Amino acid sequence: MKEWDTVRHLRQSICICCSLFGTLASPSFASANDALDVDPTQPERQILHLCKPDGTPIRPLVLDESLRERFDSQGKPEISADGKWIAFDAWTNDFKRTRQESKIVIVDFDGQKTTNIIDGSLPSFSPDGKRLVFSRPRRYTNTDGAEGTSIWIMDIDGDNRMMVAHRGAWGGRWSPDGKSIVFFGGENENGIAVPKSCLRLFDIETQTTTNIFSPDDSPFGELSFHFEWAKDDSRRVVFGGPLKDTQELATGVIQVDEGISSLMVRTGDTMEAGLLHGSSYDWNPKGNSFLMAGTVGDRVLPIAVSIDLVEASQTFDGIPENVSTSDPIHTPDGNHLIVSFRSQ
Repeated sequence: MKEWDTVRHLRQSICICCSLFGTLASPSFASANDALDVDPTQPERQILHLCKPDGTPIRPLVLDESLRERFDSQGKPEISADGKWIAFDAWTNDFKRTRQESKIVIVDFDGQKTTNIIDGSLPSFSPDGKRLVFSRPRRYTNTDGAEGTSIWIMDIDGDNRMMVAHRGAWGGRWSPDGKSIVFFGGENENGIAVPKSCLRLFDIETQTTTNIFSPDDSPFGELSFHFEWAKDDSRRVVFGGPLKDTQELATGVIQVDEGISSLMVRTGDTMEAGLLHGSSYDWNPKGNSFLMAGTVGDRVLPIAVSIDLVEASQTFDGIPENVSTSDPIHTPDGNHLIVSFRSQ
């Protein structure tokens, strides 16, 4: 692991962002009757919503209307194990900005208290909710001391930042037992870049990284950057990407300690869904199915897929007809979904 002791520049960026939030946090909140925040005149606008288990929207995740206007593209939510906090990507959707300028917003479950805004993407909570692992784009190379994209651990208040991997590393997710972080990219022990066709595992205790399976053994030509751990103690991870031989999109489920021998690969036709490159994944709290965004007709909708494929894939009847979705997740108790909506 490479530890970055000089965090002045990064803390400055956090202070700037927090000052920005202080400006935005004061205006009035959305009405309780405003269950759905989509705008047909702004099809690129996508806002996270708290939903019933069937996908019926209850309200925007963030109640502050001005904050939703400032960060009108929201996705990749991650909820803490106790269900109290949600971290997500947020950026401004205009021609002068890119996702490289995304912030990580952390909001309480009630949608009223935002505790921090941080430069970065793809947040994932530690099991105790006190730390985050997150990814940083290459634009921060000069301030971070990293080469290319990188993965970091930090306290949720911005302190004790430490780099896990760089040189193309991306997508770190913290295991429910707190022992490991799964990601792709980075470099091996010889300083050689590792292809993004295999999953890698960072051990928190030993601070060492190993491949879950090698690039040569991987049936995937590359992996999509969003992976997710099962919420139980099975140490399974779901991920996706195009297959090496056919370029057909597929989803994989693997037990990380058993490696390639445990890998199950499913293509879209076996799951009755059109797969999307870059789709996010989440697990049902019971561990018997995973949740993803897939194409159904001309829309992108949440789809629940059983691990053993015994049960048919499930869609969610409460999703409004005039929207497409992305990045659906379950709350830990299974009583709600969090989904990003945009106008269809």
